[in-house]
Amino acid sequence: MRQRSCYYRRMQKIVDFMFKLIYINNTMKIRIYLDTSVPSAFYDYSKPLRQLITQKWFENEAQNFNLFISVLTIDEIDKLKNLQKRNNIKNLILKYNMNIVEITDKINELANIYISDGAVPESEPEDALHIAAATIYQMDGIASWNFKHIVSFNPIRKIHEINKKLNYPLLEIGSLELFGGSKYGNV
Repeated sequence: MRQRSCYYRRMQKIVDFMFKLIYINNTMKIRIYLDTSVPSAFYDYSKPLRQLITQKWFENEAQNFNLFISVLTIDEIDKLKNLQKRNNIKNLILKYNMNIVEITDKINELANIYISDGAVPESEPEDALHIAAATIYQMDGIASWNFKHIVSFNPIRKIHEINKKLNYPLLEIGSLELFGGSKYGNV
């Protein structure tokens, strides 16, 4: 009898652990990578609708996601000539607790494939690196305001083909509108 009750207690602990594991996995936030254009748009007064969508998204939607940027994003922000904008963007990164990922050799290799296979132009290696970082770190999506080289039909199609061929999971690619920002306007 005693053995049976120990067995049941152990089984209950296992069931409780499995339930917690399933619950945690089902409530995990979506992981999205933000290229430099997204935090930059928060302070870009030259495009007021995009700025408004970005600001409202950060204020109302960002907490629903795990946000990631890369050291490349930081490097690109550091190149801004406007010191106030640079500091504002860095404060935004801190305020929203964005995770910063490294650019690895594997990311560089994948970025080169994106370029050589025509998904991203050779003139835009940083765009390829952002997409590769989101892919290698297995993000659920990448958000960008770059409608020329990232959020566009042909690059998205080619990136999906390459990722499928290389057995990477599907990467959702879109502007903040795709990730809940459409309720604040459409660019």
